Amino acid sequence: MGRMLRLAMLACLTLAGGCVFAASEQGADLGPDDDVRGSDACFDDTDCLLAGPSCCECPSFAVGLAGGWGDACEQVDCPLPPSCPALVARCQGGVCAAACAPATCDLSCPTGFAVDAAGCTTCACAGGGAQPACELDADCVRTPADCCGCARGGADTAVPADTLGGFVDGLGCTGNESCPGVSTCEAGDEPRCVGGQCMLVGGGDPSPPSDECGRPELPPCPSGTVCVINADGAEVGTGRCAPP
Repeated sequence: MGRMLRLAMLACLTLAGGCVFAASEQGADLGPDDDVRGSDACFDDTDCLLAGPSCCECPSFAVGLAGGWGDACEQVDCPLPPSCPALVARCQGGVCAAACAPATCDLSCPTGFAVDAAGCTTCACAGGGAQPACELDADCVRTPADCCGCARGGADTAVPADTLGGFVDGLGCTGNESCPGVSTCEAGDEPRCVGGQCMLVGGGDPSPPSDECGRPELPPCPSGTVCVINADGAEVGTGRCAPP
C-alpha cells in the first residue's frame, strides 16, 4: 500500500505541477511511518533536499533523496517563484530537516537584524525606519509560517496579534497539503517582541555569547573573522564571529 500511495502522489506532482495528494483519499491517516515520501533518514547533508507542500511553493522542510521528490518536481513548469526564505537541507540527528542558510553580513543594526517569515535572520536591519510592529511581547502571537506548521514538519513564526487573520488567509492553505507529518517544533520557543519585530525566541541563557555581532554595542569581530548570520549557536536577530 505504501508503494502505491507514493507512486500516486509522485504522478500527481509531475502532471499537475503543484497539486497535492488529498487527505480525503486513500492517505487520510498517513503519518510519519507511512511510506509516501520515502525515508527521511540520512547520514550527511547530501542525503537531503528541500521540499514544500507542493512543487511550486517555497520549500519549508527537507526530505530524503530516496523519496523521489526532486525527480517528481524536476519536469514541473512553475511560475516565477516568490521571494523564498533562504533555507538549506541539513541532516540533523540522522533525519533530514530544513535550516536557515548561514551568510556573512557587515551591517551594524541598533535593534539587530530583521527576521523573515521562516524565523531566519536576514542581512537587513530590524524595523528599517518603519513603524514598529510591536512594543510588548503580549503584542505577538505564534502561528504556522506555512501550510504545514512545525507540528507537521514545516515552520512556525510570530506575528502581531492584530494581523494574525490576514497572515493566515495569505497562506492560502487548503488543508490538503502534503506535509512530512513529523514535528520540527523547538521546545521553549515563545513569541517575543524584539527590536519592534515579532519573532519566536528560545528560552535559553539570556546572556549573549562572547562572539555575538551585529549591534553597535557589541565588539567588532576579531581580525580574520566575519559576522555570520544563522551560524550554529547564533541568536535570532544577531550573528556570530566566524572565519569567512
